[in-house]
Amino acid sequence: MGPEVAQADRFRAAQLLRAARRFFSLTELSQLLGMPAPMLSRYATGATLPSEGNARLILERLLSRDVVTSLVAKAVKVYGGFYNIAGVTLDPYALALVSEYAVRRFGGHFDRVLTPEAGGISLATAIGLASGKPIVVARKQKPPIGEPVLEAVYFSGPASYTMFYVARRELPKDSKVLLVDDFSIHGHTLRALVELARKAGSRVTGALVVVGVGEDWKVVDNAEALLEIRG
Repeated sequence: MGPEVAQADRFRAAQLLRAARRFFSLTELSQLLGMPAPMLSRYATGATLPSEGNARLILERLLSRDVVTSLVAKAVKVYGGFYNIAGVTLDPYALALVSEYAVRRFGGHFDRVLTPEAGGISLATAIGLASGKPIVVARKQKPPIGEPVLEAVYFSGPASYTMFYVARRELPKDSKVLLVDDFSIHGHTLRALVELARKAGSRVTGALVVVGVGEDWKVVDNAEALLEIRG
């Protein structure tokens, strides 16, 4: 690892640690990361940067599945069976951690992030920024453009459906696609996104949702929910 990369990781570790402080106490972080709380406090406040070795440990442990799941469980609120996910999808600190986790989890296996309008846009945008990959939004209204458009239907009931549209140029043939959504139970929206990718000649390499209920939403291989609820 070159000196510039190592320095960047030190700054990145401190930034993500500050983000984590929104959800975890110093005592909790000390237990999660295996580092003394006073040391983590200095890193989080910017009083000092972690060493190269400590930065690697912070990034590895802070971006682990267990820690990210704990964060999401703290941020998601449940009211009478309704899941309020705004604590993740509208919180910049949560998005910073979750997007970095997504890049580590799926990194190297996607070159497009495909998300439906409108629930998944904030998370998809954060992942796009963290990975440097383009974001493609499947919109519910056909774009008023004079170029080829892909379309797929999402059936929510026997007589209820929604159309999704994507400009063909946004999903190049043979591109590797990561699907991103905020909430899924039956996987109807994800199936529509898979159909869009299929029509484009692209390959879906994974799917990430914030909350997944049951198992029906797992419509592709390598699908993961940050918080899985048994249906």
